[in-house]
Amino acid sequence: MKPALLFPIIAAAVVAAAQAAPPSSDPDWPCQQIKVPALSLTAIWAGPPVDQYLSNWSQDPAIAGLVQRLAERRLPLEEAIAAIKEYARQSGAQKEQNLLALFAGLFEVMDRERAEILAGLDRFGRRQKTLAETIRQENASLQTLQADPNANPQQVNELSTRLNWDLRVFEDRRQALTYVCSTPALVEQRLFALSRAIQEQLG
Repeated sequence: MKPALLFPIIAAAVVAAAQAAPPSSDPDWPCQQIKVPALSLTAIWAGPPVDQYLSNWSQDPAIAGLVQRLAERRLPLEEAIAAIKEYARQSGAQKEQNLLALFAGLFEVMDRERAEILAGLDRFGRRQKTLAETIRQENASLQTLQADPNANPQQVNELSTRLNWDLRVFEDRRQALTYVCSTPALVEQRLFALSRAIQEQLG
């Protein structure tokens, strides 16, 4: 089969993939994972109440700095947990207060990070849907030109090149999506592990 004849088949598959509805009420959500807009504090934390610390944890420079360090996913989890243990040891009589404020900060920062990732995925989904529509239109135009014996060969070649490029971009994005869609879960897993480490130090 000639490459040009493959375009209608590939383009149709691309449009179908873009139009497949993931299990979400959000039409722009591109992932197969169910979209959970916000984290639940009670699902992450089983320790003492932290409500009073959610608004003031950042006022303590030491806690604010540690929150930013622990929230970074490039910091190995083992090192993050070791840092929590050391911070608990150094806190002395203020251990419970400091650890509760530390968790409050981690929850707020990592929930915000996760929300930003979700917003980025929504933008990604909108771009893919727009590109899929462009591919559909290009494919229809190309088929019309190929069926016209008087069509300009240069115009056919230019449209084939553009369609091929857009198909490549769409597919490259689609392949990257698998990893990107797992990122919110990675944030959740890290936050849960850090919250458990903090609770262990409270015990």
